[in-house]
Formats: sequence, C-alpha cells, structure tokens
Amino acid sequence: MIRRRKLKTIQYTKAAIILAIGFTFGRLTASTEEKATKQIETQVEDTLLAKEKVTQKDPPCIQMYHYIEKYSRQYKIPRKYAYGIAYKETTYLGPDHLSYNPYQKSSAGALGPMQIMPTTAELVNGKRPTSTKLKKDIEFNVKTSMKILRKLKDKHKNWKVVFGAYNTGRPIVNRYAEEVYCFVPNW
Repeated sequence: MIRRRKLKTIQYTKAAIILAIGFTFGRLTASTEEKATKQIETQVEDTLLAKEKVTQKDPPCIQMYHYIEKYSRQYKIPRKYAYGIAYKETTYLGPDHLSYNPYQKSSAGALGPMQIMPTTAELVNGKRPTSTKLKKDIEFNVKTSMKILRKLKDKHKNWKVVFGAYNTGRPIVNRYAEEVYCFVPNW
C-alpha cells in the first residue's frame, strides 16, 4: 500500500510539473497532455520496478504484484490476464491481500501461486525444478507462468484458447478461459 501511494505521488507530481510547464508556454493540447502523463507514469513504474528489490522477506502479496508486473512486461502478457490467472489459480487479490497463500498444491499436482505442473515447468525451463522450488519460489513460479502463456499465445494466437490450454492442457475455450479473459483487477 505504501509503495503504491509513493508511486502515485511521484506520478502525479511529475505529470503536474510537465503539464504546468506545457500550459505556461501554451504548447500542450489535450492529446499531448494525455500522452505526456501516460509516458511519465510508464517511466516511473519502470524505474521503480527496476530499482526496487523484492525479497522473500516481503509479504507474498507484494512479491506476486512485483513479479507479475515485471514478467508480464518481459513476456508481453497483458497484466490483466496475468492477474486473472493468479486470481483463478490461487485467489490472488492484489498487493494489499495480506492473507494471501501462494504455497498451494492442487489435487492434480499443480504447484505454487500460478499452479504449474512440474512437467510443464520442465518443458518451458529445460530442466525439471524441484517441487519445493516450484511451490515456494514465487519469482520462479510467476516467471514460468509468463513463459507458458507466451508460448501458448505464440502457438494459438487467441487469448481465450490460451487460457483454456493453460487450465486443461488442451486448446479449448471453457468457463475458466472466459473468466480470465473478462477479469478486471480492482486494486
């Protein structure tokens, strides 16, 4: 919560400075104003994500937020979809979800916050991770999930089919896929 407030404060402060300068000299239009604000917000987020160190001592909800932001960008996965998967798999509710438990195991054997099967992790990473690493290493689990989503998207081209394949191992559009596709983070 504190990090989000700092980020918003920095974003709004920088945007306000740019806008004030632009309006002072009469050079900004409404369209330019929106572009400048969006560019500043993106630069601030990128800077904070790059510099901010997240450790295993941080609450799992903060780790999840940081790693989803980082790896969804790296693998070009829309964040709302990455958060949709996290919600469907382990009921992740955002960076303020202090009671979040990412260390789950499904009845089918999927592990960790993004519920990844060990065999799938092996296919994506080249070697089979230990069950403990897949279950307890949030960064590894999220990064593996984003790799899986990228490979599925490159193969199937359709997000709904991608989500169905992530869920079942088969390229289908099911209820899970529809719910992830329509997921809207509320934090």
